[in-house]
Amino acid sequence: MLSFADLFARIGGGVTVMPPSEGGWFDEESARAIWERTVLVYTYIKPERFRDLLPELRTLLHRFGRETNQGEVVFEFDADFFRIRRYDEA
Repeated sequence: MLSFADLFARIGGGVTVMPPSEGGWFDEESARAIWERTVLVYTYIKPERFRDLLPELRTLLHRFGRETNQGEVVFEFDADFFRIRRYDEA
């Protein structure tokens, strides 16, 4: 199974995985902050590879959201912040 680090290394020629850190989000239903361990994965991109691998990235982001039961998956690209809340079916 392809990981984010594997795919990002293919997109940019290398990847950096930041150590686990504490992250949180506000749960509207329970009206409280939910804290969890999170990992950030970064890469620079090679435009042609990014374009060619974009369908694989979309599939991976949606699979991650479904399989880990995320309420939201976020992806930052070129200073834009994208939020995925509805996932493609498997």
